[in-house]
Amino acid sequence: MMAFIFLVLISSLVFAEPCGPHEIYVREQWINAYTKSDGTKVSAHTRDAHCREIERSNYFQDSTNQIFKNIKPKIKSWNAADKKIVQENLSLLPPWLSKYDLAEILRGDVGGSPKNPAASFASTRTLMIFDRFFKEKDKRAIIIHEMAHIAFPSIDPAHKLEFIKVSGWTIDDYFRPVPPQKLLMPDSKDSIDEDFSNDLETFYTDQSRLMTFNPLAFLAIKKIIDSKENDK
Repeated sequence: MMAFIFLVLISSLVFAEPCGPHEIYVREQWINAYTKSDGTKVSAHTRDAHCREIERSNYFQDSTNQIFKNIKPKIKSWNAADKKIVQENLSLLPPWLSKYDLAEILRGDVGGSPKNPAASFASTRTLMIFDRFFKEKDKRAIIIHEMAHIAFPSIDPAHKLEFIKVSGWTIDDYFRPVPPQKLLMPDSKDSIDEDFSNDLETFYTDQSRLMTFNPLAFLAIKKIIDSKENDK
């Protein structure tokens, strides 16, 4: 019974946005009645959620129409030097992560905290690079972490559920996710998504640390990677 409740609790997370690496997820939305340019009248209706191919991939933009929750960065124009640094580190991604196209790559000043080097938004396939990024030594690790957030929604549900279980996530009496008591990184408690991104980053930067910390989580991450590397 507990396993069933847990599955229901995380089903929206596990099964959400099952789009491919070159697609973006468009949520269900209500369309008001309108008239086409040729005079055809279209009744109000619900447009089903669907996956749409990304028209321009890894596109560096100097502005955006997006409104971001929890952070209010100032969007700046890219300069050639900063763009080159990001491009070089994107080229160092593991092959399966490099398959995920980005609809926008933005340059922000500070996101949430001055210590935050970057942020990503899976629903819009956006990567935002902050000032702090260019001061960090291991920029590749940061890019891997953010691309893990981008990839997370499309991971096989069974593999995702296995990771959640072996990582130690549970639920409380109010059916809210409870993070593991032992955390790989302090912000792993923030969400399953963040916990996964931390584990994947560590897998590629310090495998022995992850294997020692949680051997089962290490194996779950490896299984996810193997499945993605075998995707055609």
